[in-house]
Amino acid sequence: MNQKWTQKAMAEVAAQERHDLGLGPMDPLDPYALAEAHGIPVYPISELEESGCARATIQHFLVTRKKAWSAAIVPIGPARLILENDAHEHVRRRSTIAHELSHHLLEHAFPETLLTQEHDRVFSPTVEKQAQFLSSALLVPEQAARKLAFKDADNATVAEHFNISTQMAQLCMKGARVYAANARRKQARADR
Repeated sequence: MNQKWTQKAMAEVAAQERHDLGLGPMDPLDPYALAEAHGIPVYPISELEESGCARATIQHFLVTRKKAWSAAIVPIGPARLILENDAHEHVRRRSTIAHELSHHLLEHAFPETLLTQEHDRVFSPTVEKQAQFLSSALLVPEQAARKLAFKDADNATVAEHFNISTQMAQLCMKGARVYAANARRKQARADR
């Protein structure tokens, strides 16, 4: 699909997906449940040897270059599946699955090549920014982020509440913290 995605439209997609799972703004999202709701199986790469993947390939991504690759959503005809690097921490994997599902939800076209011969990713910066925005909105809705920003919740508190990494919490809270700071300044000026 060649739709030009706005942040407002992507936030609406996130809200609808969360609603369809029965989640309120403060409820943590289980990205694996979202994948299941869309009929997208998630396979850890550590288990791919059973399906014929070479052990050397699996070890390359689990040990040798474990930071080089997190996950990929893969088309198989009209179906989709996600391969995830289960050498990463659980909180990172949750964010990664949300990110890969965001590509699906935004109907991003698949590149012809996922990795170069050097095992580097092939990607579009615009598409990746959209997937990052949507995954953030899925994991920590703006309404929740603003509520927590007004409560001065730190990254560790947000991370624990939503079962995400502190880095993801910081990313999700950035705009909400600016919003809360601006609102407080405006209120302080009005109170003078």
